[in-house]
Amino acid sequence: MRSTAAILLLPLLFACAGLPRITPAGEAETADIVKEGLAPFLKGPCRLVHSIDGTLPGGSRATMIGVSAAEPDTGRIRCTLMSIEGLVLLDAEYNARLVINRGIGPLASPDMVMGMLRDIRLILFGPAGSPVGAGMLPDGGRVCRYRADDGMTDLVMRQRGTVELVLYDGSSKVVRRVRFSGERRNGMPANIRLSAPGVFGYTLDLDLIEAEPLR
Repeated sequence: MRSTAAILLLPLLFACAGLPRITPAGEAETADIVKEGLAPFLKGPCRLVHSIDGTLPGGSRATMIGVSAAEPDTGRIRCTLMSIEGLVLLDAEYNARLVINRGIGPLASPDMVMGMLRDIRLILFGPAGSPVGAGMLPDGGRVCRYRADDGMTDLVMRQRGTVELVLYDGSSKVVRRVRFSGERRNGMPANIRLSAPGVFGYTLDLDLIEAEPLR
């Protein structure tokens, strides 16, 4: 426990350039923060159905139904996107390599589909890397910070059970924001908003229709 606390309290990691400074929490509170921050993510294999309303680059909008089967222990994901009329626009899976079973138009591009699957991993699986800091942000939010080879992830606890994820790249630039909110069903939040900033940025609002554990 002492060695874990020592790692979490390394001041150098709290003061990474471009990242909000963390006022460290004590050992007992740190454990609570880590647990609370991981609450929105899958704990086991699950099949999820979401309605998706997206604001795409350029301001156009799209509405779809997304079906995901995901296994956090293995990292396997299968994703199906359908129009509201039931037309399958994409059927793809990732298990060490990408396989596109069906893709229409831009959704036939491996680069685009892989980017989508990375976003799905971000909202369903816990952050990559290990916790390196937990405590309080200057704005009052409780936070747990994770460090991976390609950047940092902050999980920030807000009021009414809302959790915010902020993903930073290796230069501490924000590349994704995710907000988890609403009543949880089978452990999964009812509402998820994912935002990608920038010139080609986009926003996706996902509303949970069904969450079913997989055997």
